[in-house]
Amino acid sequence: MTFSHSNTYIPLPEAIRKYGVSRDALLERIKSGKLTAAKLPDGEFLVAESEIDTSLNIKREDFAHLRGRKISMSESSRKYGISQPTFSRWAKLGFIKVLERGWKVYLDEADVAYCAAVYQEKYKLYNGRMMGVSVFDKNGNPYQVKYKEVAANLRKERREKRRTEKVTD
Repeated sequence: MTFSHSNTYIPLPEAIRKYGVSRDALLERIKSGKLTAAKLPDGEFLVAESEIDTSLNIKREDFAHLRGRKISMSESSRKYGISQPTFSRWAKLGFIKVLERGWKVYLDEADVAYCAAVYQEKYKLYNGRMMGVSVFDKNGNPYQVKYKEVAANLRKERREKRRTEKVTD
């Protein structure tokens, strides 16, 4: 495995302590190629710190105490600080269960809280620059970028393109 000079590598146990992500989750990401790592002669791993995604640590079960509690779309937006269209899109995709449709749409607060927590972790990870950032995969799990540097370059190119389009308009 080749080391990138732009990454800081830390021992796996330190990554677990520092970021609160389980050993199994990190080892799975290493195995799938989504986390750059090097195996030391003693069998321990060094992992690329910038590639550790703390949204891995968020589980739907963490919000089980809210299961079945109805929350309106507008209340979800106010309480969790995410736009109504975003919650609506997640509900249409099946990531959030709709409990009641009528004059108001009521969602399952456990799903709302889970999705909001994942979104907020991604928001922090990307310093609020969420345009073009996938929050969930097709199954409603936190989306894991396999090649972070490539994704970062693509976002930078799109941003630059939008900037130049605005200037020429």
